[in-house]
Amino acid sequence: MEAFFTEWVRQEESLVSSLLAAILSNDLAHQSRLVSLAVAHIEAFYLHKSRLAEQDVVQAFYPRYLTPFERTFLWLGGFKPSLAFKFIPPEPASSDTIMHLRRSILAEERDMSKQMAALQESLAARELLEAIRIFDHRRNGDNSMERAATEVGDGLRELLASADRLRLCTLRAIMEALVIKPADVAIFVANAMKFHLNVRRFGLQCDNRGD
Repeated sequence: MEAFFTEWVRQEESLVSSLLAAILSNDLAHQSRLVSLAVAHIEAFYLHKSRLAEQDVVQAFYPRYLTPFERTFLWLGGFKPSLAFKFIPPEPASSDTIMHLRRSILAEERDMSKQMAALQESLAARELLEAIRIFDHRRNGDNSMERAATEVGDGLRELLASADRLRLCTLRAIMEALVIKPADVAIFVANAMKFHLNVRRFGLQCDNRGD
């Protein structure tokens, strides 16, 4: 995943550079093409991430390929979907459509956070019980610990998939709300990708200073 992510970020930098140039030149047709490429680029990341989750859900949830600074932004394995609203151009940001959408996304975030908290509580309780009974399990060949780990892993995969779907749905919903003015869509996408790249660069700089 680390090699994929490094190349993915490199491609993101190229897309952002091209998109900013298209915005500056007011080339709406080129902006539209680049926005489509940017969305496909983001979708490719989530597809690759879902494949990783099938093999190693803990790595997908707590990515080691991110810097410590990047990991401070993690919510269920990625950025909070509601963060996307900060990248909307000021003029449409306070529209009724955007405000209603934001309330809806925040409600879904709260629901998923509760699901994660319940899963963590279940895991903590289960770990305590298993620690108490671990000797008997091993002695008797009981595989209940393996079943418990499988259940938790499946729960994490389902929650991660739901969170990633919400991230993508939020992106698409905001773009749809802004479509009446295509230039706003391009600015929104460029702002979101620039933020990600800035977080990445700062994280790498922090790591380099610590070496």
